[in-house]
Amino acid sequence: MNKVLHLTLFLGTVSALAGGALAFANDLTAPVIAKNKEIAEKKVLLEMYPDADANDFVAVNADVDSKTISKIYEYEDFYIFNMNVSGYKEGTNFLVSLKKDTQEIDSYKAISNGDTKGIGSKVTEDAFTDSLTGKDANGELDTISGATVSSSPVVAGIHEAAQVAAKLK
Repeated sequence: MNKVLHLTLFLGTVSALAGGALAFANDLTAPVIAKNKEIAEKKVLLEMYPDADANDFVAVNADVDSKTISKIYEYEDFYIFNMNVSGYKEGTNFLVSLKKDTQEIDSYKAISNGDTKGIGSKVTEDAFTDSLTGKDANGELDTISGATVSSSPVVAGIHEAAQVAAKLK
């Protein structure tokens, strides 16, 4: 009985110390991770609009009840949505730029994709981008044959962005 109590206390102490160490490490690294994510996002924004300056993208403070919209920027005549959607595995993080007055897709750029390489990752390729550019974000958008689990959430996210953009006017 004494040995069981000793082992229980030992395991409880070790678990508490390990949990505390993980919490401490998380507190130290969370700001760095957030800053690196913001830098990557600004880099992609500048790839979408090479003539812009990083400070030209103004964050929109909109109360949006969405699990997929992470952030909204305003740039010239566009709203740019940073979106995180589910997929086959880890999903896709992307930016989509919509014209304010028509919700036409001006630009689409995937930041990251954790789905199957060669199939689900097609949402990061130029062919998918080209199939979206210039289309009405509220209208029918093509998904990728064989990768509908990855591309359908992207299309649904773009439709959601169009609905939010219409309300931001």
